[in-house]
Amino acid sequence: MDMQQEQGFTLIEILIALVVVSVGVLALGGFSVSVMSSGQTSRERLTAVHLAEQVLEHWQHDANDYAPVITTSTCALSDAGSAPAYPVTTVCTSSTGAGTSFTVMVNETQANGPLPASLSTLTAFTQQGYANVPKTKVVSVSWNRRGASHQIYLTHLSQAK
Repeated sequence: MDMQQEQGFTLIEILIALVVVSVGVLALGGFSVSVMSSGQTSRERLTAVHLAEQVLEHWQHDANDYAPVITTSTCALSDAGSAPAYPVTTVCTSSTGAGTSFTVMVNETQANGPLPASLSTLTAFTQQGYANVPKTKVVSVSWNRRGASHQIYLTHLSQAK
């Protein structure tokens, strides 16, 4: 009697194959979640940079050189009626940041740097051809994501008007 070996897989081989495939699928799932999370962080960072750029642009083009008023519910900018007391802090919720609340801080100070002891800041800048002391304008945008604090800031040096 000739015995032929039966062809096929044993239960152990099938279980091992299922474990290997499961580990691979779980790794791909974890990677996908990580990619989506970093994509959301990138969108929030891009929204923060865009908001800070808008504030600086609006500020630079305002005839009175006042930092703009920021609407808290939409982060929309409008002209300020008077010069604010710096720093100004506003919390707003952008429509593009998946409902993320951004804290926008705007500040303006006189530009300064290392000067000879015999010169005041105004004298040094006047000698360089500036009628007034230039201003340093800083816009800082911060937000929280999953318990972690994030912040970006933009700085602009401009001649006082």
